[in-house]
Amino acid sequence: RGNDATMTRVPFAGVVAALTAAGALIAALLVPGRWAVTAGVALGMGVAGAFAAIALAILRRLKGVGDSQATSRMVNAYLGLMLARMLGYLAFIGAVVVLQVVDPLSFCAGLIAGTIVFQVVEVVYIRKMS
Repeated sequence: RGNDATMTRVPFAGVVAALTAAGALIAALLVPGRWAVTAGVALGMGVAGAFAAIALAILRRLKGVGDSQATSRMVNAYLGLMLARMLGYLAFIGAVVVLQVVDPLSFCAGLIAGTIVFQVVEVVYIRKMS
């Protein structure tokens, strides 16, 4: 396990917070003075990270069962969680567009970037669990 185990010692929520803050900082540097854009990117990445954290927590609980069907349950749960995640994303996108709390395009950009980044990190965590 050596160096590979180091990543899973950092709580996933900490990784989500750090990467979301980094995304917001990058947005603030790329589009200075437009706080609605920075907030949109941060909110989008935060939503993607929250869904990934929820999925990971559920999968950790399933892994704890420890019987021979645990891997099968994890795969089925992961597929269900992906569907729930996409439906959640659509609900958040709709709410952002309707409420105009933040810039909708930057929210979508943050959601896309967060999904890509957090899916990769989530897979690393899942591989360490199995």
